[in-house]
Amino acid sequence: MDLTNIIENTCAEVVEIYRHLHMHPELSEQEKETADYICQTLDVHNIPYQRNIAGHGITALVKGSGSGCIGIRADIDALAIDETTEAPYASVNPGVMHACGHDMHTAILLGTGIVLSEIADQLPGSVKLIFQPAEETTGGAHQMIEAGVLQQPDVSAMIGLHVDPAFETGSVIMRKGAMNAAVNDFTMQIKGQQCHGAQPERGIDPIVVAADMIMTLQTVATRFTAATNPVVVSIGSIHGGSGCNIIPGEVTMQGTLRAVSKETLTAIQKRVEQIAAGTAATYGASVQFSWMETPFPPLINDDKVIDIVEQAAKDVQFVVHPMPETSMGADDFAFFTEAVPGAYFNLGCAPKGTKLSPLHNGNFIGDEKALSAGMEIELQTVLALLDRYSNV
Repeated sequence: MDLTNIIENTCAEVVEIYRHLHMHPELSEQEKETADYICQTLDVHNIPYQRNIAGHGITALVKGSGSGCIGIRADIDALAIDETTEAPYASVNPGVMHACGHDMHTAILLGTGIVLSEIADQLPGSVKLIFQPAEETTGGAHQMIEAGVLQQPDVSAMIGLHVDPAFETGSVIMRKGAMNAAVNDFTMQIKGQQCHGAQPERGIDPIVVAADMIMTLQTVATRFTAATNPVVVSIGSIHGGSGCNIIPGEVTMQGTLRAVSKETLTAIQKRVEQIAAGTAATYGASVQFSWMETPFPPLINDDKVIDIVEQAAKDVQFVVHPMPETSMGADDFAFFTEAVPGAYFNLGCAPKGTKLSPLHNGNFIGDEKALSAGMEIELQTVLALLDRYSNV
């Protein structure tokens, strides 16, 4: 099926959608206006939807004639970052920016839905468009799945994409098996005993405990697991004390654990707790942990589905780059691939010959030509998946 003309005719609207979303970013779990705008766009094109799923989530359905159903997901939340791009459509919300490309993901999925709605009578099955909130925080994917987004109709397979500024527009980056790591974030409270800074022997210094703990925790990655089984233990935040001559009574640290399997993630969590408790006890201090309510599993691409994505990319003459190793970054699309066969891949979004700022950077802005590229790969993949899963 040749969709070139329909995609070209839709591109101007998709660019307009993208610019609006980029200009009006909203933080995780606060995406109300974003959801309103998505619904307004769906209304214009007579695409039926359900909203307010797991917060501000939306599902829309393009119904074809067959029994199969393929799901496509886009995340819709932004980040707490000040934008520095000076683009004419830069964020108007101070301290909030689409610095991870979720505006592009959402615009691409809306464009894909618009095209599919125009050829719905030719589709051998249905396509469910899933607009997911809270990817950057609590993991809206898990909550949407619990709310039943993979049912009525049942989704046979899922795909999702993420823009990648390290690669040029017209390229895709993918791998079989583990695409992204499992993750469990934590907050650790170390309780000591406050005293005068000139008399540290009269207290228990939680700053010293924290310093020792941070160094010892690095042995989890270097001595507790094999070098062939990558693990990350990172402390990203440490807070304690109020003055130069006061030993504080408490220090709070926040960190993250990453591993390529759920089993390893569970094992290193236990090891981190053991090290922290032992180190604290050595100094006469104590420690308490709080962990993510629902840790993210590893994102595992289904071999058959990722093969279809790869062939679709070649069919539209994209450059395919194999990802040599699992990314230790996490994405809650992993909950979808845990529930049904699925594939997640990266989409190049850098203009040819241009080096873009990385994601989660105030100066990141993607190539608008990547919007039509994203539509092409989503549409080509979905049509191939419908051929495979409809009437099965």
